[in-house]
Amino acid sequence: MDTKQNGAGSSPISVERSAEPIASAAAVAPPPPPAVEDLAEGCVRFVERALGVRLDYRPETLPVLDHYLEEARRATSERVEALPVVAHMAGVYFGEVIRRRYASWWRMDGDDPTYWQIELEPVYLAFSPVLFIREALTRDRAAEAPRDLSDAPLSGDPAALELEEDDREAVAARLAELPPVSEDEYYAPSTRLEVIDIAVDAIRSRRLAAGEETDAALEPDDYARGDD
Repeated sequence: MDTKQNGAGSSPISVERSAEPIASAAAVAPPPPPAVEDLAEGCVRFVERALGVRLDYRPETLPVLDHYLEEARRATSERVEALPVVAHMAGVYFGEVIRRRYASWWRMDGDDPTYWQIELEPVYLAFSPVLFIREALTRDRAAEAPRDLSDAPLSGDPAALELEEDDREAVAARLAELPPVSEDEYYAPSTRLEVIDIAVDAIRSRRLAAGEETDAALEPDDYARGDD
């Protein structure tokens, strides 16, 4: 199956955002594909049952998901069969938060949600949200040293942000300016959202400095896939 589907708190770091494009993207976002909606709503139910708080797809409530995943990380270390269930639901929920924040869509190649991707319309940026969450759940439990956000996955591993080469350099330079964060913060979905926000802002700034339109108005076919 090769489908490209438009279904188009505290935080350790901050970025100056342009609220208008984000708000307008959320206002016009179409409903998600049914498979996405089922998994995301499953996450909402699981978190509400565990913590008594209902997620609402707003970035401001992502710290609730951060807390839930810390609890789930301990649970899945003892019950490894639960890992894909939690990763799929929480990852797809996180992807929906991004899709409602930026004009974007789901690319659903195959039946395994692990490799479904969010692809953005305004800038060339794609990622697999379930891989983000799986990494958070399975990270080295012994690692406690502060992490530089410039270590955030930009290339070279399956959970990386997919960026164009010129943009990757601009994003890495922007992230290198930020102070280190704790191991827990580094892997938290709320921090990953901040990294994506910074990446989008850095790409737009690079395009503006180069005399290009800040938003590229990309389409699914602009995201090349070697096996398409």
